[in-house]
Parts: sequence; structure tokens; C-alpha cells
Amino acid sequence: MSPNFTNTAQQIAYRKVADYLATSELLKSSFRPVEDQASFHILYGSTMVEVDILPWEFHPWEPQDLAIVRASSCVTIGSCIDFDLMQYLLGENRRMRFGGFHLDDAGQVVFSYSILGGENMDLMELQSCILSVVTIADTYDDIITQRFGGKRAADQVSSESLR
Repeated sequence: MSPNFTNTAQQIAYRKVADYLATSELLKSSFRPVEDQASFHILYGSTMVEVDILPWEFHPWEPQDLAIVRASSCVTIGSCIDFDLMQYLLGENRRMRFGGFHLDDAGQVVFSYSILGGENMDLMELQSCILSVVTIADTYDDIITQRFGGKRAADQVSSESLR
């Protein structure tokens, strides 16, 4: 069953992402669409990346319909959420060229990167977005767990795939 789309730009972006993932030598064997959602899951090495195609509802170009493609990955689970971690993540966000760290609703450290979707979405930018999330999550999971505790999200993915 296909997802329900809010606007045409979201539908176009979804199809472009799906086509790219299906033909990408790097990713075609490791992605799956999320049923009934405009999303994909990609397992690249030990990193799980969620790619969500979202309508961009409030933007400066009204009344044009726009969409955003957001790639994100959980970096750590159960890290000590305190002032030191927040200061560290904000400092690292300043260093990032694209994307940034945030906490999800469960208090897990996540890295996300968004690009403009739709008709003019650049496939090189999409690939860079996805692979940057993989690289950042894989690099920072060890750094954050060593300094602030918790466990790497990759360890959670690995233990779940063994079940």
C-alpha cells in the first residue's frame, strides 16, 4: 500500500528517492520502504538511516507546494542527558557543514540532515545527505558513548537483527 501524500511535491520527491535507492549501487540491496508512510529504512553497514519525505507546510514561497527529504539516524541510546552532553552537541553542531544533532522524544541522540525535495531535487545531494548521516552516526557513536555513557544505536540494531 502506498503512502498518502500531502502535496504533489512530496509525491514527486518520494518517487525520486525510491528510484534513486532502487538503482544506487551503494544502497539498492539495503533499503526498504516503510508501509503506509513516505519513508524508507536503510541499513548501511551497522547504521540504520531513516529517510522521511515530508511536506514543507510553512515556507516563504507561498502558495507553492514544497517537500523536504530528511535523513536521520539514532547515534546513541541511554547517554546521560546533562549540561555537558548538551554543550558538546551544540558545539559539534556549530562545526557541522550540513545537518545537526538533536534529541528525540525518548532522549536518544540523533543526527539529521535535510534537503529540499520535489521536482528539482539533486540526486548527488540526496546521496551526500544519506551517506553523511551514515558517516556522522558511525563516527560519533563511539565518541559520545565513551564520554557520556549509553550504548551505540548500532549495537541495538545488531542485537535486534539477531532475533
